[in-house]
Amino acid sequence: RNPTTGEPATHTRVDEIDITDFASLKAFLKDYRKEVSTEQTLALTYQPLALFKVRPVTRCTDTLPGHTEAILHVSYGPDGKNLASGGGDATVRFWDVHTSTPRHTCKGHRDHVLSTAWSPDGVRFASGDKRGMLLLWDPVKGEALGKMQAHSKWITGLAWEPMHKNHGKCERLATSSKDGLGKIWNVRTKRCEVTLAGHSDSIESIKWGGEGLIYTASRDRTIKVWNADGGEGKRVGILVKTLVGHGHRVNTLAVSCDYVCRTGPFDHYG
Repeated sequence: RNPTTGEPATHTRVDEIDITDFASLKAFLKDYRKEVSTEQTLALTYQPLALFKVRPVTRCTDTLPGHTEAILHVSYGPDGKNLASGGGDATVRFWDVHTSTPRHTCKGHRDHVLSTAWSPDGVRFASGDKRGMLLLWDPVKGEALGKMQAHSKWITGLAWEPMHKNHGKCERLATSSKDGLGKIWNVRTKRCEVTLAGHSDSIESIKWGGEGLIYTASRDRTIKVWNADGGEGKRVGILVKTLVGHGHRVNTLAVSCDYVCRTGPFDHYG
């Protein structure tokens, strides 16, 4: 029945109208005000709108053969055009993402490559292995830039200083290891600037935050926060805080600024 007159309805009309903002809602009420009753319930269907349409992953798009042993770590370059992988065959391999072809096969490690990391500007690449060796690479030429005995046990994590903290130099790198130590390196001089000592067991993960702090997570069930910036009476490597509460070892960390620090210099806004 007509909700206004009470008479039997003679026809039914269904319209699909997109209401995306206040202006479209106002236009809808203006055009349909005679047909909309305050006594009638309207069924409104809404759905989120995304800037990009993401297709579901239903099949493997490409296979990149090359490693002869297990692949233990992979990382995309900051520009998204290159991929690097480290494996149990003691090699680091660089790949072209668009063509799915190898660029370089880099040899220099003598054991499993456990961790890899691109510098924020994409100019350098670091890899750490099971023997505690830290190697620096030129990802464009595929050549080694330096080799350091960083730790006495295997390297568990690598973290570059965010680009906005070093005015684009990208020269400092933090490493963590099963030996329970974290270290800050200057990759230009190949020297260790600071050793972060305080954990009583292996450090499983290390992150360099966007506000001058380094975070380390350990098997000793704690997360430690370290100062990474000098100046104004601050000393690099000072323990700022110890976070406790976990009942077992802390295996990984996630910092809210990770995505911003990684893609900021290359975003589409310039």
